[in-house]
Amino acid sequence: MDTRLNTHRERVACTPELLYVGLLTASFLICFWVAAGKLYLRWNTGDNNYCFLIVPLFAYLCWDRRYNRKIGFRFDDYSWSIWGLPVILAALGFVLLGELGSVETILYAGLWLALVGLALLLYGWRVRYLTFPLLVLAFIVPLPPFINRMLTFNLKMAATTLAVKMLRFAEISVLQTGNIIDLGMDKLQVVDACSGLRYFVPLILMALLVGYFFNEGLWRRLLLLAIVPPLSIVVNAFRIFVSGWLTVNGHRELAQSFFHDFSGWAVFMLAGAILIGISYILRKIGRPGPQRPIRDKGAPSKKGLFKPLSLTGMVCFLFVLSGFALQKTPSNANLPDRAKLAEFPMQISQWQGRQQYLSKEIMDQLWADDYVSALFQNPGSGNRIQLLIPFYEYQGTRHTAHAPQSCLLGGGFDLLKSENRLLPTQSGDPIKIRTLLLKQGNTRVLGAYFFLQRGRVITSPWENKFYLMWDALTRQRTDGALVRAELHMTPGQSEQNAYAMLSGFLQEVWTLLPEYVPS
Repeated sequence: MDTRLNTHRERVACTPELLYVGLLTASFLICFWVAAGKLYLRWNTGDNNYCFLIVPLFAYLCWDRRYNRKIGFRFDDYSWSIWGLPVILAALGFVLLGELGSVETILYAGLWLALVGLALLLYGWRVRYLTFPLLVLAFIVPLPPFINRMLTFNLKMAATTLAVKMLRFAEISVLQTGNIIDLGMDKLQVVDACSGLRYFVPLILMALLVGYFFNEGLWRRLLLLAIVPPLSIVVNAFRIFVSGWLTVNGHRELAQSFFHDFSGWAVFMLAGAILIGISYILRKIGRPGPQRPIRDKGAPSKKGLFKPLSLTGMVCFLFVLSGFALQKTPSNANLPDRAKLAEFPMQISQWQGRQQYLSKEIMDQLWADDYVSALFQNPGSGNRIQLLIPFYEYQGTRHTAHAPQSCLLGGGFDLLKSENRLLPTQSGDPIKIRTLLLKQGNTRVLGAYFFLQRGRVITSPWENKFYLMWDALTRQRTDGALVRAELHMTPGQSEQNAYAMLSGFLQEVWTLLPEYVPS
């Protein structure tokens, strides 16, 4: 009888705490619902599909740590630690800065940090037993675009070079030009989607999991992680080698379509099998010391519900307030009057333009509220200039101007040179622009761009992000534009002559911009 009464009392005492956890969950969803939607869109791209597995994997790892397991973590026993508050405040700061500066990685890192803060709030320093599950949960944050581009380029070039060596070892005559493999009868281009990046991050995650479940000792686990980069390159190079071998032997169709996609899956499974095999070998090397089970002793005895109630109230208030602020942050309320870019002149000095209209697919990636896209030609020189000016009434994550390097390099161009130059203006004050010299086959393009943001001319994407945050806080404005122009160089045209043509055109464009892009 006494036992039943005590059990009933424990359940009654636990009910308010479950209610508090429910309130925390609801307020968290209110704060991060929009950010989670943007995160889903990032997950739904080819290089980030692995992220869909992270939440179920995190749930399994937590389940594995439940009561009467090796760790024996008691999830239903709360510690209610005030140390979760500063972590949650830092997370909300990340979210606000990420949204104001349109830096998605910071926004999503804030979401993950908020989950860590909630765990610390509920379990106090016992959260150290959840270190590995929370580390795995960090994989919900996709790699930043600049790291993505760097890894894509390096992995692509390394795999291409190794594949060429494999083909030559197989006595196949081949010539390499950048990421293009010339087989004589045909050419293979190793595009970004075939760089091996889709293997790289999932293999890092797999190495962490294999080391966690099957290998004791820090050095074994670190060695598994160190193996991932060369393994990614080797298996991807083998895939490229097979495609080249099939093409040379008259089976080009097997290197395309379904077989191309299937080979990507098969090669990833091969890499996983190799990783598990290495893990098995490492288990046989040395003898790890005996592992003593660690038991979670639960939370210290509580002296009432005031602390859980006060902490829940503060955190719920912060989450709801932040969610409301994030909804109000993107705004064009303070946008000055301006002319529409549809009225942008198509005659600029000797340059005659023809307005172009972008497809829905491009507009979905550009996120612009207004734009002009035109192809200008100069009959006297034979040059053509592609001009694109997207304008944004406000800027936030997934609604902002971004530097054109990724678009141009993703289109198959090789970057030969990139530098800042001073562009003279009629007012006498030169402006700084970024120039890019690109090549694709026999085509050479001299590009230039700059961000025109609330009166500032900026070439650095990071400086642009900083001023987005600063002006959002101090001026309640985040409108701005990107001015982008690419001159198609004629055969034999020097870089100096091409820049003289492009700079003269941009000087004329600069005098027109104040009417369409307010300062």
